[in-house]
Amino acid sequence: MVRRLLWIGAAVAALGACSHRHAGETEAAPAADQGWTLTIVNHHWLDVSIYVMSDGERQHVALVTATRTESFDMPARLITGGRQITLEADPVGGPRSVRSERLAVQGGQNVEWTLEHGLERSTVAVY
Repeated sequence: MVRRLLWIGAAVAALGACSHRHAGETEAAPAADQGWTLTIVNHHWLDVSIYVMSDGERQHVALVTATRTESFDMPARLITGGRQITLEADPVGGPRSVRSERLAVQGGQNVEWTLEHGLERSTVAVY
């Protein structure tokens, strides 16, 4: 009898270990369907218009006030299918804009672009 109960307990434990969760129960949606976040840290003394370029399209995101930090929830459609993006900052009343390098971003990630006083020294990070 004890041996039989041990076998039943072992079988139940083995079956529980083999069970799979269905998407939507406790797992998050796949990263490909998630949007991403764009954070702009503006150390520049001018307000800056921010654009995202993807597949030849240029989309205005927002105007970030001088010396402010702002975050924006961005749609997944800009990065689906392995698309890469480029960011552009155009200071209002400034002589020239600056662009980031091409970035590979996945759903759920955060892109942080720090705009310095000298825009050519700006840095971007994806995490």
